[in-house]
Amino acid sequence: MQRFRTAVFFGGPSPEHEVSVITGLQAVHALKERGIGVLAVYVSKGGRWFIGDGLDEVSTFKDLARVEQSAREVALAPGPGRSLRLVPLEQPFLGRNAPILVETVLLAFHGGSGENGSVQGLCESLGVPFTGSGVMASAVGMDKVRAKILAGQAGVPVVDWVELTEQGWGGSEEACLDRVEAALGYPAIVKPVHLGSSIGIARVLDRSALEDAIEEALRYDASVLVERCVPNLREINASVLGTADDCRVSVLEEPVSGDGTLSFEDKYLRGGSRKGAAGMASLDRRIPAPIEEDTAERIRQLARTVFAALDGCGVARIDFLMDNASGEVFFNEINTIPGSLSFYLWEPTGLAFPDLVMELLRLAEERFEERIRRVRSFDSNLLDARATGGLKGKLG
Repeated sequence: MQRFRTAVFFGGPSPEHEVSVITGLQAVHALKERGIGVLAVYVSKGGRWFIGDGLDEVSTFKDLARVEQSAREVALAPGPGRSLRLVPLEQPFLGRNAPILVETVLLAFHGGSGENGSVQGLCESLGVPFTGSGVMASAVGMDKVRAKILAGQAGVPVVDWVELTEQGWGGSEEACLDRVEAALGYPAIVKPVHLGSSIGIARVLDRSALEDAIEEALRYDASVLVERCVPNLREINASVLGTADDCRVSVLEEPVSGDGTLSFEDKYLRGGSRKGAAGMASLDRRIPAPIEEDTAERIRQLARTVFAALDGCGVARIDFLMDNASGEVFFNEINTIPGSLSFYLWEPTGLAFPDLVMELLRLAEERFEERIRRVRSFDSNLLDARATGGLKGKLG
């Protein structure tokens, strides 16, 4: 069998599919720079898993339908020891299409089941180390409302907000609009609860725009978050690397947008396709963020608190909203698999992108070893003759 140190998983059934492809390919090439045997594993928008020649090049993905036709579809299964087996679904012929083993998985998904804990749970079940946060932190990180609740309980300020669900909205639109207006007023920010990359986000100034924005956000998600708009807004972001008990914070950034809210186009398409291929690194931003050092240190500490409260691991980007007049800072959201893995925030600290991904692999393996050291079974067979006899009597 072929054996690889690492497989990079990217793509997936998510509105952020193309963004994930960019991050995944960036990670593949960074690992190659360090001489790591790496396998690119592409997950289609329909949820099918593929390997094959050319999946490490961005030009391959100009025609996604052709990728599925030319690549080899695989299924995932446990491998020997702590490894993952990728089994081609085609019948083997003279040794071709033999299973492939990988020792660790670097997750580069954005949104959907790849970032919400589902694939993390799959990796745990299959017994292979994987990068990033675990099941719980990933699930909470993808849920903007639950993340705000946990951050607030940890003492981190959050803006006032209202959550609306598709079920509660349908047939009660006017009552929902009344509730939002009474609680928040205008301007307000509307966004899907479980998406990133600014997909479905809108800034609204009146009731009509609010209704339209909620309808648009419900196209992407069954839950919508409406937040009070912070006056004199500045967005300040930090990346955190490590574990909940031992983490460090990057330099801070201030993203730049044209209208006060960052759109998908701001993040990935500004400057044309060539620039967009750089992923989140293409976004106009100020690094380090031009703010007072005491404010910067306060934000760094809040970032550590949020990361610990969610039991984060690996690298994450934590976004904050700041009222430039009052100096108030509010937690906005956490990205447990940030675009481009936030490498652009670590390079100014002296941590190059290849070193960042190597650190992610180290953390993944360390967490895996810690987990498998725990007792995972209890030495008692409830199905032996004595036990089943007792159970049969009770059931009878």
